[in-house]
Amino acid sequence: MPPDGPGSGALKIPELDPLRKAIAGGASVPVVFVSGGDEAVGQAVVDLLAEDLRRTASPVAVERLDAEPARTDAWSRLADVAAAVPMFGEGTVLSIAGCGKGATVPEELKSLLASWPPHVRVVLLGERKAEGSPLGKAVKAAGQVVSLADLKDRAAESLAEQAARDRGVALGPGVPALLIDLVGPDRGAIDAAVQALAEYLGPGGRASPADLQGLVQRSRKANPWDLDEAISARDLARALKIAVRDVEDARDGRSQALRILYGVMRHVRRMLVASDLVRRRVDDKTAMKRLGVSWPFMWERLRDGAARYTQAELAAFLAGAVDVDLRFKRAQTRPAVLVTDLLTRLIGAARRR
Repeated sequence: MPPDGPGSGALKIPELDPLRKAIAGGASVPVVFVSGGDEAVGQAVVDLLAEDLRRTASPVAVERLDAEPARTDAWSRLADVAAAVPMFGEGTVLSIAGCGKGATVPEELKSLLASWPPHVRVVLLGERKAEGSPLGKAVKAAGQVVSLADLKDRAAESLAEQAARDRGVALGPGVPALLIDLVGPDRGAIDAAVQALAEYLGPGGRASPADLQGLVQRSRKANPWDLDEAISARDLARALKIAVRDVEDARDGRSQALRILYGVMRHVRRMLVASDLVRRRVDDKTAMKRLGVSWPFMWERLRDGAARYTQAELAAFLAGAVDVDLRFKRAQTRPAVLVTDLLTRLIGAARRR
Protein backbone atom coordinates (compact mmCIF):
# COMPACT_ATOMS: atom_id res chain seq x y z
CA MET A 1 0.00 0.00 0.00
CA PRO A 2 1.36 3.46 -0.82
CA PRO A 3 2.53 5.57 2.09
CA ASP A 4 -0.38 7.97 1.88
CA GLY A 5 -2.90 5.19 2.39
CA PRO A 6 -5.73 3.91 0.23
CA GLY A 7 -6.52 5.88 -2.86
CA SER A 8 -3.33 7.91 -2.90
CA GLY A 9 -1.63 5.89 -5.63
CA ALA A 10 2.01 6.70 -6.32
CA LEU A 11 1.23 10.39 -6.52
CA LYS A 12 0.73 12.57 -3.50
CA ILE A 13 -2.25 14.86 -4.09
CA PRO A 14 -2.34 17.39 -1.23
CA GLU A 15 -5.88 18.53 -2.08
CA LEU A 16 -7.12 15.07 -1.05
CA ASP A 17 -5.66 15.27 2.47
CA PRO A 18 -8.90 16.59 4.08
CA LEU A 19 -10.84 13.73 2.52
CA ARG A 20 -8.29 11.16 3.69
CA LYS A 21 -8.33 12.56 7.22
CA ALA A 22 -12.12 12.63 7.36
CA ILE A 23 -12.38 8.99 6.29
CA ALA A 24 -9.55 7.90 8.60
CA GLY A 25 -11.36 9.63 11.45
CA GLY A 26 -14.52 7.63 10.84
CA ALA A 27 -16.57 10.40 9.20
CA SER A 28 -19.25 9.41 6.72
CA VAL A 29 -18.42 10.82 3.29
CA PRO A 30 -20.98 9.33 0.89
CA VAL A 31 -20.48 11.80 -1.96
CA VAL A 32 -17.57 13.89 -3.25
CA PHE A 33 -17.67 16.57 -5.93
CA VAL A 34 -14.29 16.97 -7.67
CA SER A 35 -14.04 20.45 -9.17
CA GLY A 36 -11.27 20.30 -11.75
CA GLY A 37 -8.54 17.70 -11.90
CA ASP A 38 -7.75 14.85 -14.25
CA GLU A 39 -8.31 11.10 -14.42
CA ALA A 40 -5.66 10.38 -11.78
CA VAL A 41 -7.42 12.63 -9.27
CA GLY A 42 -10.82 11.13 -10.03
CA GLN A 43 -9.41 7.61 -9.65
CA ALA A 44 -7.77 8.50 -6.34
CA VAL A 45 -11.11 9.71 -4.94
CA VAL A 46 -12.90 6.60 -6.24
CA ASP A 47 -10.26 4.44 -4.52
CA LEU A 48 -10.68 6.30 -1.24
CA LEU A 49 -14.47 5.94 -1.21
CA ALA A 50 -14.28 2.30 -2.29
CA GLU A 51 -11.85 1.49 0.52
CA ASP A 52 -14.12 3.24 3.01
CA LEU A 53 -17.19 1.38 1.74
CA ARG A 54 -15.41 -1.98 2.15
CA ARG A 55 -15.63 -1.50 5.90
CA THR A 56 -19.33 -2.23 5.72
CA ALA A 57 -19.88 -3.82 2.29
CA SER A 58 -18.39 -6.66 0.26
CA PRO A 59 -17.73 -6.95 -2.58
CA VAL A 60 -17.58 -3.34 -3.77
CA ALA A 61 -18.13 -2.62 -7.46
CA VAL A 62 -17.11 0.56 -9.29
CA GLU A 63 -19.34 1.82 -12.09
CA ARG A 64 -18.46 4.74 -14.36
CA LEU A 65 -21.12 6.96 -15.92
CA ASP A 66 -21.19 10.20 -17.89
CA ALA A 67 -23.68 13.01 -17.25
CA GLU A 68 -23.16 14.37 -20.76
CA PRO A 69 -24.99 14.75 -23.06
CA ALA A 70 -28.14 16.04 -21.37
CA ARG A 71 -30.16 12.94 -22.26
CA THR A 72 -27.75 10.58 -20.53
CA ASP A 73 -29.15 7.89 -18.23
CA ALA A 74 -26.48 8.53 -15.58
CA TRP A 75 -28.86 10.05 -13.03
CA SER A 76 -31.58 7.44 -13.52
CA ARG A 77 -28.93 4.76 -13.13
CA LEU A 78 -27.85 6.40 -9.88
CA ALA A 79 -31.45 6.28 -8.66
CA ASP A 80 -31.75 2.60 -9.63
CA VAL A 81 -28.56 1.60 -7.81
CA ALA A 82 -29.59 3.53 -4.71
CA ALA A 83 -33.05 1.95 -4.66
CA ALA A 84 -31.81 -1.62 -5.14
CA VAL A 85 -30.93 -2.61 -1.58
CA PRO A 86 -28.42 -5.49 -1.86
CA MET A 87 -29.37 -8.83 -0.34
CA PHE A 88 -25.84 -9.98 0.42
CA GLY A 89 -24.08 -6.82 1.61
CA GLU A 90 -22.68 -5.63 -1.71
CA GLY A 91 -21.67 -1.99 -2.27
CA THR A 92 -21.28 0.28 -5.30
CA VAL A 93 -19.18 3.35 -6.03
CA LEU A 94 -20.53 5.41 -8.92
CA SER A 95 -18.15 7.78 -10.71
CA ILE A 96 -20.15 10.32 -12.74
CA ALA A 97 -18.17 12.50 -15.15
CA GLY A 98 -19.45 15.44 -17.16
CA CYS A 99 -21.06 17.41 -14.33
CA GLY A 100 -19.81 20.62 -15.94
CA LYS A 101 -20.19 23.83 -13.95
CA GLY A 102 -22.62 22.22 -11.51
CA ALA A 103 -25.38 24.67 -12.40
CA THR A 104 -28.17 22.25 -11.43
CA VAL A 105 -28.74 19.53 -8.86
CA PRO A 106 -30.51 16.56 -10.48
CA GLU A 107 -33.68 15.43 -8.71
CA GLU A 108 -32.29 11.91 -8.32
CA LEU A 109 -29.31 13.28 -6.42
CA LYS A 110 -31.48 15.57 -4.28
CA SER A 111 -33.39 12.54 -3.01
CA LEU A 112 -30.16 10.78 -2.04
CA LEU A 113 -28.74 13.84 -0.31
CA ALA A 114 -31.82 13.95 1.90
CA SER A 115 -31.43 10.28 2.94
CA TRP A 116 -28.28 8.56 1.80
CA PRO A 117 -28.33 4.75 1.30
CA PRO A 118 -25.43 3.06 3.13
CA HIS A 119 -24.46 0.80 0.21
CA VAL A 120 -23.68 3.64 -2.27
CA ARG A 121 -20.85 6.12 -2.67
CA VAL A 122 -20.71 8.71 -5.47
CA VAL A 123 -17.89 10.71 -7.08
CA LEU A 124 -19.01 13.64 -9.25
CA LEU A 125 -16.50 15.13 -11.69
CA GLY A 126 -17.00 18.72 -12.83
CA GLU A 127 -15.17 21.73 -14.18
CA ARG A 128 -12.71 23.73 -12.14
CA LYS A 129 -14.00 26.75 -10.24
CA ALA A 130 -17.35 24.96 -9.81
CA GLU A 131 -17.05 24.38 -6.07
CA GLY A 132 -19.38 27.30 -5.35
CA SER A 133 -22.05 26.13 -7.80
CA PRO A 134 -25.48 24.84 -6.72
CA LEU A 135 -24.22 21.28 -7.14
CA GLY A 136 -21.07 22.00 -5.18
CA LYS A 137 -23.00 23.58 -2.31
CA ALA A 138 -25.52 20.73 -2.20
CA VAL A 139 -22.77 18.10 -2.08
CA LYS A 140 -20.81 19.98 0.56
CA ALA A 141 -23.77 19.74 2.94
CA ALA A 142 -23.68 15.93 2.80
CA GLY A 143 -20.14 15.11 1.75
CA GLN A 144 -17.04 16.94 0.56
CA VAL A 145 -15.91 19.14 -2.33
CA VAL A 146 -12.38 18.74 -3.68
CA SER A 147 -11.21 21.74 -5.67
CA LEU A 148 -8.15 21.43 -7.87
CA ALA A 149 -6.47 23.94 -10.14
CA ASP A 150 -4.48 22.95 -13.20
CA LEU A 151 -0.88 22.26 -12.30
CA LYS A 152 1.63 24.82 -13.50
CA ASP A 153 4.74 23.34 -15.09
CA ARG A 154 6.99 23.91 -12.08
CA ALA A 155 4.51 22.24 -9.74
CA ALA A 156 4.18 19.37 -12.20
CA GLU A 157 7.97 18.99 -12.27
CA SER A 158 8.03 18.80 -8.46
CA LEU A 159 5.29 16.17 -8.59
CA ALA A 160 7.33 14.10 -11.04
CA GLU A 161 10.42 14.37 -8.82
CA GLN A 162 8.42 13.24 -5.79
CA ALA A 163 6.87 10.33 -7.71
CA ALA A 164 10.36 9.25 -8.77
CA ARG A 165 11.65 9.37 -5.19
CA ASP A 166 8.68 7.32 -4.03
CA ARG A 167 9.71 4.64 -6.53
CA GLY A 168 13.37 4.68 -5.54
CA VAL A 169 14.77 6.45 -8.60
CA ALA A 170 15.99 9.96 -9.34
CA LEU A 171 15.47 12.37 -12.22
CA GLY A 172 18.71 13.93 -13.39
CA PRO A 173 19.26 17.57 -14.39
CA GLY A 174 16.79 18.73 -17.01
CA VAL A 175 14.74 15.54 -16.90
CA PRO A 176 11.72 16.89 -14.92
CA ALA A 177 11.28 19.82 -17.31
CA LEU A 178 11.70 17.59 -20.37
CA LEU A 179 9.27 15.02 -18.99
CA ILE A 180 6.58 17.64 -18.35
CA ASP A 181 7.24 19.14 -21.77
CA LEU A 182 6.45 15.69 -23.20
CA VAL A 183 3.39 14.64 -21.16
CA GLY A 184 2.06 17.90 -19.72
CA PRO A 185 0.65 18.55 -16.22
CA ASP A 186 -1.81 15.64 -16.21
CA ARG A 187 -1.14 13.71 -13.00
CA GLY A 188 -2.00 10.36 -14.52
CA ALA A 189 0.36 10.89 -17.47
CA ILE A 190 3.14 11.97 -15.09
CA ASP A 191 2.63 8.87 -12.95
CA ALA A 192 2.68 6.54 -15.96
CA ALA A 193 5.85 8.15 -17.32
CA VAL A 194 7.69 7.92 -14.01
CA GLN A 195 6.54 4.31 -13.59
CA ALA A 196 7.99 3.46 -17.01
CA LEU A 197 11.30 5.07 -16.06
CA ALA A 198 11.41 3.27 -12.71
CA GLU A 199 10.80 -0.12 -14.32
CA TYR A 200 13.52 0.55 -16.88
CA LEU A 201 16.14 1.94 -14.50
CA GLY A 202 15.55 -0.28 -11.49
CA PRO A 203 16.02 0.69 -7.81
CA GLY A 204 18.57 3.44 -7.31
CA GLY A 205 18.60 4.40 -10.98
CA ARG A 206 19.04 7.96 -12.20
CA ALA A 207 17.21 9.08 -15.34
CA SER A 208 18.94 11.13 -18.01
CA PRO A 209 17.25 12.97 -20.90
CA ALA A 210 18.29 10.11 -23.20
CA ASP A 211 16.33 7.64 -21.05
CA LEU A 212 13.10 9.39 -22.00
CA GLN A 213 13.54 8.46 -25.64
CA GLY A 214 11.45 5.43 -26.46
CA LEU A 215 10.01 5.24 -22.94
CA VAL A 216 7.98 8.46 -22.77
CA GLN A 217 6.05 9.53 -25.84
CA ARG A 218 4.97 13.11 -26.31
CA SER A 219 1.29 13.25 -25.39
CA ARG A 220 1.03 16.83 -24.16
CA LYS A 221 -1.85 18.74 -25.64
CA ALA A 222 -2.28 22.45 -25.11
CA ASN A 223 -5.38 23.55 -23.24
CA PRO A 224 -7.64 25.81 -25.28
CA TRP A 225 -6.71 28.76 -23.06
CA ASP A 226 -2.92 28.19 -22.92
CA LEU A 227 -2.08 30.37 -25.92
CA ASP A 228 -4.39 33.14 -24.69
CA GLU A 229 -2.66 33.05 -21.31
CA ALA A 230 0.79 33.27 -22.91
CA ILE A 231 -0.32 36.23 -25.01
CA SER A 232 -1.83 37.93 -21.96
CA ALA A 233 1.40 37.34 -20.02
CA ARG A 234 3.36 38.73 -23.00
CA ASP A 235 5.49 35.59 -22.90
CA LEU A 236 6.74 35.14 -26.46
CA ALA A 237 8.78 31.97 -25.81
CA ARG A 238 5.84 30.17 -24.27
CA ALA A 239 3.41 31.35 -26.94
CA LEU A 240 5.72 30.15 -29.72
CA LYS A 241 6.20 26.77 -28.10
CA ILE A 242 2.43 26.24 -27.86
CA ALA A 243 1.56 27.49 -31.33
CA VAL A 244 4.43 25.87 -33.26
CA ARG A 245 3.84 22.54 -31.55
CA ASP A 246 0.13 22.68 -32.39
CA VAL A 247 0.93 23.35 -36.04
CA GLU A 248 3.58 20.64 -36.26
CA ASP A 249 1.38 18.03 -34.57
CA ALA A 250 -1.67 18.76 -36.71
CA ARG A 251 -2.55 16.60 -39.71
CA ASP A 252 -3.21 19.78 -41.68
CA GLY A 253 -0.71 22.36 -40.48
CA ARG A 254 -2.10 25.18 -42.62
CA SER A 255 -5.64 24.72 -41.32
CA GLN A 256 -4.33 24.63 -37.77
CA ALA A 257 -2.35 27.82 -38.40
CA LEU A 258 -5.56 29.52 -39.54
CA ARG A 259 -7.34 28.39 -36.39
CA ILE A 260 -4.51 29.86 -34.34
CA LEU A 261 -4.72 33.10 -36.31
CA TYR A 262 -8.44 33.49 -35.70
CA GLY A 263 -8.04 32.61 -32.02
CA VAL A 264 -5.27 35.18 -31.58
CA MET A 265 -7.31 37.88 -33.32
CA ARG A 266 -10.33 37.10 -31.16
CA HIS A 267 -8.26 37.29 -27.97
CA VAL A 268 -6.67 40.60 -29.02
CA ARG A 269 -10.12 42.07 -29.72
CA ARG A 270 -11.26 41.01 -26.25
CA MET A 271 -8.17 42.56 -24.67
CA LEU A 272 -8.82 45.79 -26.55
CA VAL A 273 -12.42 45.83 -25.27
CA ALA A 274 -11.17 45.10 -21.74
CA SER A 275 -8.66 47.92 -21.99
CA ASP A 276 -11.40 50.33 -23.04
CA LEU A 277 -13.67 49.17 -20.19
CA VAL A 278 -10.89 49.78 -17.68
CA ARG A 279 -10.19 53.20 -19.19
CA ARG A 280 -13.86 54.11 -18.76
CA ARG A 281 -13.84 52.71 -15.20
CA VAL A 282 -16.66 50.28 -15.88
CA ASP A 283 -17.42 48.11 -12.84
CA ASP A 284 -16.43 44.44 -12.90
CA LYS A 285 -19.97 43.05 -13.16
CA THR A 286 -20.81 45.21 -16.16
CA ALA A 287 -17.46 44.42 -17.78
CA MET A 288 -18.05 40.67 -17.40
CA LYS A 289 -21.48 41.01 -18.99
CA ARG A 290 -20.08 43.07 -21.85
CA LEU A 291 -17.43 40.45 -22.57
CA GLY A 292 -19.70 37.49 -21.94
CA VAL A 293 -17.48 35.86 -19.30
CA SER A 294 -18.93 33.75 -16.51
CA TRP A 295 -16.20 33.78 -13.88
CA PRO A 296 -14.38 36.71 -12.23
CA PHE A 297 -10.96 35.13 -12.84
CA MET A 298 -11.62 35.18 -16.61
CA TRP A 299 -12.28 38.93 -16.49
CA GLU A 300 -9.22 39.49 -14.30
CA ARG A 301 -7.00 37.67 -16.79
CA LEU A 302 -8.30 39.76 -19.67
CA ARG A 303 -7.93 42.96 -17.68
CA ASP A 304 -4.40 42.17 -16.51
CA GLY A 305 -3.35 40.99 -19.96
CA ALA A 306 -4.67 44.12 -21.61
CA ALA A 307 -2.65 46.22 -19.16
CA ARG A 308 0.56 44.80 -20.67
CA TYR A 309 -0.25 46.32 -24.04
CA THR A 310 -1.19 49.80 -25.13
CA GLN A 311 -4.49 50.32 -26.90
CA ALA A 312 -2.53 51.61 -29.89
CA GLU A 313 -0.57 48.34 -30.11
CA LEU A 314 -3.71 46.22 -30.00
CA ALA A 315 -5.56 48.39 -32.49
CA ALA A 316 -2.61 48.43 -34.90
CA PHE A 317 -2.33 44.65 -34.76
CA LEU A 318 -6.03 44.25 -35.55
CA ALA A 319 -5.82 46.79 -38.39
CA GLY A 320 -3.66 44.35 -40.32
CA ALA A 321 -6.02 41.40 -39.84
CA VAL A 322 -7.20 41.23 -43.46
CA ASP A 323 -3.68 41.25 -44.90
CA VAL A 324 -2.52 38.65 -42.40
CA ASP A 325 -5.49 36.42 -43.21
CA LEU A 326 -4.65 36.54 -46.92
CA ARG A 327 -1.00 35.78 -46.24
CA PHE A 328 -1.93 32.73 -44.14
CA LYS A 329 -4.20 31.44 -46.92
CA ARG A 330 -2.03 32.18 -49.97
CA ALA A 331 1.61 32.25 -48.94
CA GLN A 332 3.78 29.19 -49.59
CA THR A 333 5.57 29.80 -46.30
CA ARG A 334 5.57 26.94 -43.78
CA PRO A 335 2.72 27.25 -41.22
CA ALA A 336 5.20 27.25 -38.32
CA VAL A 337 6.91 30.31 -39.81
CA LEU A 338 3.57 32.07 -40.26
CA VAL A 339 2.49 31.65 -36.63
CA THR A 340 5.98 32.60 -35.43
CA ASP A 341 5.80 35.85 -37.38
CA LEU A 342 2.25 36.50 -36.14
CA LEU A 343 3.09 36.11 -32.46
CA THR A 344 6.41 37.95 -32.71
CA ARG A 345 4.62 40.94 -34.24
CA LEU A 346 2.09 40.97 -31.43
CA ILE A 347 4.17 40.09 -28.37
CA GLY A 348 7.76 40.78 -29.21
CA ALA A 349 7.61 44.08 -31.02
CA ALA A 350 7.02 46.21 -27.93
CA ARG A 351 8.45 46.50 -24.45
CA ARG A 352 6.93 44.81 -21.43
CA ARG A 353 5.08 47.19 -19.15
